[in-house]
Amino acid sequence: MKLVVCLLFCSMCFSHASFSQSDTINVLGEVMLYNKQLKDSVYTTNVLVLKDSVLRLSQPSLTNLLNFNSTVYFKENGLGMVSSPSFRGTTASQTAVLWNGININSQTTGQTDFNTINTRGFNTIEVTPGGGSVATGSGAIGGSINLVNTLKYDTGFANQLFVNYGAFNTYGIDNQTQYATEKASFSLGLSRNESENDYPYPNTDRKNENGQYNNTNVSLASGFKLNKTNTINVFANIYKGRRNFSLPTPNALKTKYTDFNTRSLISWKSTFSKVVSNLKMAVTTEEYQYFANIDSDYFTFGNVQNFIAHYNLDYSVSSKVLLTAGAQYTHNDGRGSDISSATRNLGAATLSMKHKVSSTFLYEIGLRQETNEAFGNPLLYSAGLRYTFSPFYQFKLNTSKNFRIPTYNDLYWTGLGNPNLKPETSYQGEMSHVFSYKKATLLVTGYYNKVSDLLRYVPGTDGIFRPENTNNVVIYGLESVFGYEKKIANHTVTVNATYAYTVSENTEIKKQLIYVPYHKFTMALGYRFKNINAYYQYINNGEVFTTSDNSTQDILDSYMVANLGAEYNFGKANTYKIGAQILNLWNEDYESVLNRPLPGRNLNVYLNITI
Repeated sequence: MKLVVCLLFCSMCFSHASFSQSDTINVLGEVMLYNKQLKDSVYTTNVLVLKDSVLRLSQPSLTNLLNFNSTVYFKENGLGMVSSPSFRGTTASQTAVLWNGININSQTTGQTDFNTINTRGFNTIEVTPGGGSVATGSGAIGGSINLVNTLKYDTGFANQLFVNYGAFNTYGIDNQTQYATEKASFSLGLSRNESENDYPYPNTDRKNENGQYNNTNVSLASGFKLNKTNTINVFANIYKGRRNFSLPTPNALKTKYTDFNTRSLISWKSTFSKVVSNLKMAVTTEEYQYFANIDSDYFTFGNVQNFIAHYNLDYSVSSKVLLTAGAQYTHNDGRGSDISSATRNLGAATLSMKHKVSSTFLYEIGLRQETNEAFGNPLLYSAGLRYTFSPFYQFKLNTSKNFRIPTYNDLYWTGLGNPNLKPETSYQGEMSHVFSYKKATLLVTGYYNKVSDLLRYVPGTDGIFRPENTNNVVIYGLESVFGYEKKIANHTVTVNATYAYTVSENTEIKKQLIYVPYHKFTMALGYRFKNINAYYQYINNGEVFTTSDNSTQDILDSYMVANLGAEYNFGKANTYKIGAQILNLWNEDYESVLNRPLPGRNLNVYLNITI
């Protein structure tokens, strides 16, 4: 009953506030809400889709893209340094990052460093708030990010080269080559990013020391239509990066970090009159080396190899009922200088049903039975409904049980790991209102989430931090997304925005979790006229606490950052584009992690050539 009351309060009260602000909300175009037929309750939850045109206009890191175009909050240890998300008030390990549907979160840290993901190797990025463990397994408590490579057929040859150069001797080169016939499709992406990253700290005489970074990314996507019913897809990705870690103080010891990650996936899809069979098999590896002294050859390391197999079978009982059964298996094999060699095997069976009762009413349910060697066999669920009252208004309701198992570091770190840890468990629900009128859409979602056995690192009697299942957390709040497009003759104006209000409270001490802002607002305005395209991006992050007791002496102030950009298209069929971006337009002095300042105003120019 408490859950229902909280959802009703959030949805009804906050939806009026969103309407009152809708006249002032502005954002960059091509950010859309849609319902996509995935495995979990996608008809009764929401997916925010960022297409390749938005990816091209943003900086290449996944951090920058999502920071300005979603409700996710990021803790960034300086430009290009370690970046971790807080999705709906949860921790970085409670956000699942997927690559073409395969979970790629690190098995050592449990999370993905969003500054190691180059967005230009993908066609689409899908952002799904809320629990998704029935579909994706461990980790999807706050939300999930799906990095998608799409394949097109019978399009011939195309090549796109993107080159950019900016302040602090920062440059990037990205080339995407595609060739497709009626029965085969091939895409190859190559990218390189590098920076001296020696930006001055605003309003000080210091600069960012030891912040150099570089990374190289290779991506491959190919598809083959064997016949009318069978298709084989092959995807691969290789990432190699090096970062020197910025110095928190002038006299700190210089360090560096290298990582090498690979991913490969093959899928076989068979489509018949009432049955769709989909088999996926993937191998991923992650390898890192950390040098505590950049001038020393000594380093610590970690290496994990993963094998993943997914099988799904969709059966259309009728035009209104879809049954889906699936099985998943994951094998992890990890070792390192601080981790005892260990393997683990995880399995799961899934079953779901979608029933379209009428043209206005649909409901769906999903079950997932987990099996593993160390954490019991939890039964997870999701259930939801959608009712369309009119073309103007649609209502959605969804609830789910989700979980996250401890990582290799949590369990096996020599001298620090805790083999007795329990999985985190989450019970959550959300209520969404979708308003549509002509080219305008407003989504308002109220949600409630209770997380048990939260895993945190706490100091022992010897002063050393070790992982423990500590407190319970209650999270509730509001998310809203607005989109609008207007065309008048040769003029096109696009407006999109997001807003999040988040309370994430430790139930024992009644305090907000650290690095979770109560408010986040993004805005962008796009304008296109013939060969000219201009845009303005804006973000406002509220203040955050940096200590668990919410001391007012350790608050990071709120900040407002804006980017301004423009590009000109010339050549036949807009084959050449030249553009410029002013980043941090208003020269805001800000940081998202204590004592880790981010750059002031700086300039970036680029050239985009399409053949």
